[in-house]
Amino acid sequence: MTAMPRRRWLHILVTLPAILYRSLPHLFRRRQRQSPEHNAPKEYPSQKAALPYCFTAVLIFAVQGLVATLGALDLVFPDLPSPISFQVGRAIHLNLSVYWPLLGSMGMGYYFFVQEAQTDLHSRTLALGQFWVFALTFGSIITALLLGYTAGREYLEALPMLKLGIILALVLFCYNLARTYAKAKPSHSRLVLAGMLTGALFILAQYVPNLFSFVHPSIENVVRFWVVHMTEEMSLELLDISAFVGLLLIFSPKRRTSLQRILAVNIVLTIIGGVFATGHHYYWIGSTGEWLWIGGVFSFIQMLGILVLAYLGYRGIPTNWQELRQADRLVLALGGSSIVYHVAGAGMLGLIMSIPEWNRYTHGTYLTSAHAHLALFGAVGMLVLTGATYILTKQTELTRSEIIRSWSGFLILNAGLLLMSTMLIIAGVLQTYLWRVTGMGFMDTHALLRPYLIIRAAGGALFALGDFLFVSALVTVTWRRLGLRVFVIH
Repeated sequence: MTAMPRRRWLHILVTLPAILYRSLPHLFRRRQRQSPEHNAPKEYPSQKAALPYCFTAVLIFAVQGLVATLGALDLVFPDLPSPISFQVGRAIHLNLSVYWPLLGSMGMGYYFFVQEAQTDLHSRTLALGQFWVFALTFGSIITALLLGYTAGREYLEALPMLKLGIILALVLFCYNLARTYAKAKPSHSRLVLAGMLTGALFILAQYVPNLFSFVHPSIENVVRFWVVHMTEEMSLELLDISAFVGLLLIFSPKRRTSLQRILAVNIVLTIIGGVFATGHHYYWIGSTGEWLWIGGVFSFIQMLGILVLAYLGYRGIPTNWQELRQADRLVLALGGSSIVYHVAGAGMLGLIMSIPEWNRYTHGTYLTSAHAHLALFGAVGMLVLTGATYILTKQTELTRSEIIRSWSGFLILNAGLLLMSTMLIIAGVLQTYLWRVTGMGFMDTHALLRPYLIIRAAGGALFALGDFLFVSALVTVTWRRLGLRVFVIH
């Protein structure tokens, strides 16, 4: 009686690997190779509304690379002559890092929202007016910071009257998208539209409270982290990832049902994780201790959302690499890089730092800086460059010079970011141990970290070089294609 069950279990154990091997191709089946040229979606005139946003965003990105490099050198060699103080330079760098991805995300939103809605934008004039409101306001913010006028709030140093301009631009953006959504053709693309619109509304909702001052400093900082952390890790993610799906559907139109199902899971995890994972910051600004644990637990939820994003890219990025245009290959390489930085920098490093007992030691060290660079540029910035590059190079063949500069810039950008972040991670681990564990003085610890910070500055210079090469290629191809018409919506 016992021999039969044993033989049955032995048979199952022997055949199970073969069954799984045969099943895996069906579980991870990719679509057949198909040239995207035959599936190009219909073009709408109002998609040109995205051009000034994307073009200006990459120009600001180039400026940020230069400012960041000068700031890194000033940190290592404080006695070097500098036209602006470290504090002002840092404020400019932080504001650039907030506003250029936001500007580029608006451009991505307009382009792919119209594509998925299958109708023209509600108002092209409103979109152009919104761009100039944002551009003039942003220029005024940087000018005020150079002159030393600041609200004194990290990442939100802009004066309240100037923040009104940003809020007005966000209101116009949300209104234009909402009115376009209302007239969108009934189709199977509603989820992609809803993801972009939800992200835009969340950005507005999280920015508005920062217009006001609060008596209690903890409340002031909680509201500040809605922009510093939650906007980047939730709202911009919703807008950009939904737009990214719109991009993937150009290359993989037959995967729409699958990609939208994965996007739905990602949206849920991004909202839940983004809202509550911010709690690991609240502990350090005067809130109660349970927020440290809430932030740690929900950082795991965020990591699940990032893994879903990685699967989304796996299912959506086409396999017919040789059939793609050079510009499209560059676009997908940027998208793939963003996914890698999402998983490694924003996800894994952020999750490790959010473990409550470790967060008590690592918070506020160079590990935080490494996570910020990998998440804000590596994850979100790369995703914005993905959409902007596609929009600016649409239906244009790159010249040999543009191909060399764009790919060289892409590779050098990544090399610089990886070198910079690796040095920050090493410096952060040493800083945590020497300063927080052994009790060594802050300045003594900083002196020992100087070699790593010098290499970090070299990584920043490498990043700035790649930034210049990449942006110069995008500028020349855009200028050759459109000239000053890039700022005109026909």
